[in-house]
Formats: sequence, C-alpha cells, structure tokens
Amino acid sequence: MNFLRSFLDNNSVFGQLMTRCGIIIAANILFVLCSIPVVTAGAAWAALYTVMLKTLYRDPELNPFRTFLEGLRENWKQGTAVWLIGLALAVLLYLEHFWVSQAEGVIGMLRYPLLGLGLILAVLVCYLFPTMATFRATLPQLLKNCVYFAVKRPVTLVLVLLAHMVPLGLTWLDRANLPLYAFLWCTFGFAAVAMFSSSLLLKLYRPYLQRMEPEEETPSAPEAPSEAQVLEEMEKLGM
Repeated sequence: MNFLRSFLDNNSVFGQLMTRCGIIIAANILFVLCSIPVVTAGAAWAALYTVMLKTLYRDPELNPFRTFLEGLRENWKQGTAVWLIGLALAVLLYLEHFWVSQAEGVIGMLRYPLLGLGLILAVLVCYLFPTMATFRATLPQLLKNCVYFAVKRPVTLVLVLLAHMVPLGLTWLDRANLPLYAFLWCTFGFAAVAMFSSSLLLKLYRPYLQRMEPEEETPSAPEAPSEAQVLEEMEKLGM
C-alpha cells in the first residue's frame, strides 16, 4: 500500500510524468480550439509556447488553462500580426515557386532561391513565437533576437526545424493514415513539438532570464536582450 501511494504521489516520477502529459494535452486542445478561426493561430501559437516554457522554467505544475489564456492575451496583437504577415509571405512564395517551376531555363532556376527564402521564413517563424512568448520587445527587436539565437547554436536550429517539419512531412505524405495523424495532432501533437522545441530553446534563453528575472519575482515576460547585447554577442561569434 505504501509503495502504491508513493508511486501515485504527485512528486513521484510517475506523478510528474502524468502532470506533464496533462499539461501538454490541455494546452494542445486549447491551441487547436483557438486556431480554428485561422486568424488567431499566431496568438494561440505564442500562448502554447508560454505554457511550455513556463512549465520547463518555472512551474512544472502550473494551470495550463490560466497560463494559456494569459499568454493569449499578452501576445494577441503581436502574435496575430506576425502570423498574418508570415502566412501572406508563405502563400506568395508558394505561388511564385509554382509558377517558376512551370518554366524552363534561367527562370526555372529561380525556384532554388525561392526555396532558400522559404527556409529562412520557416526559421524566423519557428523562433519568433517562442521568443515572443519569453520576452517583451518590439517586432524588429524580436527579429534581430531570432537571428541571433538561430546562428548562435546551429545544432539547435537544425533540431528545431526537424521537430516542426518531420511530423508535418509525415502527415502530408502518409495520406492513408490521415485520420490517425489528425487525432494525434488534435490531442497532443502541436504541444509535444512545442515542448521539445522549448526544451532546446530554453538553454539559449536561460542566461537572459537569469539576468533579467530576479529569484523573488516572476514577471510574465522579461525584457528581451537589448540590441547592443545582441550585436556584442554576434561580434563574438564572428558575424
């Protein structure tokens, strides 16, 4: 009986695992519901990262519903603007690539630069929302910080991109199992990707969080690294 009680205790490994799974599932369902209007997907994405990052950094037993709604409210304007701009650029690049691919010769070769631009856009989008969820900053400063975080640790960049693209690629290619993939995405898929990416990105964010977020205070989003700090760090990286 004591063994069973300790096994089911919230502080046990099993209890912590179940708590983490509950947070992931709850946050994922909220993300899916808030993304249905499409326009609100950006703010929902930032809110999803708010839950994941706070779970890893501050409170492993937080209330996912309250934290998600707080993140949604804080990132509503900025997240929506970034999402709509990114979506418009993605559609434009896709159409340009489709038209160019139909041509031959020099014009047909333009599809490779377009693929490169698409990859850059994917990197910025993958880094913008977690950075937005972590720091308070203007959009230009967030973009600079995303570039800095991306080039600072290329291995992390590759892993973050793979975490987003591989599951989406499998879903797109394996049409026979589309209902199964839809179920997985709707229950925990988006949040699982965000949790994995957050665990990688938090290693980049942590020095700034420790520098700007005192132990006794828990502000929702500390100030982002200043432009001078980013430029100084980039100089150290040889950029």
